[in-house]
Amino acid sequence: MDTLIEIINNQYWILFEIAIILVATKFLGILLKKIGLPQVLGALLAGVLIGLINLVLSKINPQLYLVDGSNSIIVILANIGVNLIMFSAGMETNISEIKKNGVASIVITLMGVLVPFLVGFVISWILPNSLFNQEISIIKQRFFFGVILTATSVGITVAVLKELNVLHGKVGASIVTAAILDDIIGIVILAIFTANTTSFSVGKAFMQLFSDNPNSFLITLINVVLFFAVAIGLGALAHLVFKKMSEHNPHTRRLSIFSLALCFVFAAIAEAFFGVAAITGSFLAGMMIANMKESHYVERRIDMSTYMMFSPLFFANIGISLNYNQIGQMFTSSSVVFILLFCLAFVIFGMASKFVGCGLGAKACKYSWQESCKVGIGMMVRGEVCLIVANTGKEQGLISEQFYPAIILLIIVSSILTPLFLKMLYKKFPHTELPELVPVSGGDGSIANEVNGDLSEPNGKAPIQDGAETAVKVDAAQTSQVADDVDLDDDEDSDAD
Repeated sequence: MDTLIEIINNQYWILFEIAIILVATKFLGILLKKIGLPQVLGALLAGVLIGLINLVLSKINPQLYLVDGSNSIIVILANIGVNLIMFSAGMETNISEIKKNGVASIVITLMGVLVPFLVGFVISWILPNSLFNQEISIIKQRFFFGVILTATSVGITVAVLKELNVLHGKVGASIVTAAILDDIIGIVILAIFTANTTSFSVGKAFMQLFSDNPNSFLITLINVVLFFAVAIGLGALAHLVFKKMSEHNPHTRRLSIFSLALCFVFAAIAEAFFGVAAITGSFLAGMMIANMKESHYVERRIDMSTYMMFSPLFFANIGISLNYNQIGQMFTSSSVVFILLFCLAFVIFGMASKFVGCGLGAKACKYSWQESCKVGIGMMVRGEVCLIVANTGKEQGLISEQFYPAIILLIIVSSILTPLFLKMLYKKFPHTELPELVPVSGGDGSIANEVNGDLSEPNGKAPIQDGAETAVKVDAAQTSQVADDVDLDDDEDSDAD
């Protein structure tokens, strides 16, 4: 036993731990993909499995473990992973899509954020005050359940709409754009709720000029406003620099390297100077260099390293780091009935709130009832964004591990039911609205029109090419492809420095 512990404590054992995480996350990710669930859920469940093995080994000897989730190296790599995920999400934000779909998508998003936010707060009253962190405002903790429910991950919805050939129609375009806006609004809300007011920040230093004991809410508000102002200013400058670089040095590694540096700089500034969650800075950094000529090139390079190593470590470490003793004690405590009722309500009302909010938003914009239902169902799926928000809240003491089963159940149930309900709706109420025709250049210089992914002649007759690749990049897949096997083979054989 002593020899085994000595081996585990070897500084290079960390490499074996990383290997275990990578293999376990990929194996379970592929398994879940085969049954129609997001691969990111496989990464989380791999972490849960490793965490349970750690629990069993600790009963044999407290010094035994399979993977040490508290190891500083794994924690740092996991933090890099979540920032890269949010950076990629920011890069996928297409402002032109928001402008094109206009008021309807804004109304759908606002209703789809407001209703779940309030519902999360209301259902939290199932839980007694004794289950919350007594050192932080309990009302704030209750509202944080609403923050978690505002997050949407429409990758599964996008895949279903593609399969049904309706992605570029009225409903599909609304869902795509609403998902983009949902991410932006969600980041702002998360920044407000998780802002650190105890450590140094620019806002706190400013408020202390007027008061020795400044109001924490005012500190948070000033920090968030100042950070977004600074980020937009620096981002505009970075956008111009990257635009010039991409014009003079297209398809070069330096673009990816400088983009990565920008991500880390924004994340560091957010956390160190303004007390705002680092992922907020990463997301804004991605937005600042989105929609440029070389954005897709940079995104593919970042995604390759993110999805191969960093994001599996992040999602697995969520499961590994859970306090399973506390979760186990939950089932023997007098509050178990309240927690189980909350889990059930969190899943049911978590999905229903998005459906009602987004559906009513669509109806208010004069969509038909059938179209409104399609929008509502398409927006109710949850995924990795929920986990990222919950994990950020856990670091701030806003949510306990004993509530994680509710979040995991919501992701599983919504991932299963959303595609089923969407297909049933489209079967009962076939797609009727005319999609926008997207002009596509043909190989012979002619112009064709793309209709929901099919290339047709300008007069709408026979398709030019069967199975032709879609000409419109769907930007709202968001971070849902975090653990997917994405084909990242480069078209460029020579990748210059």
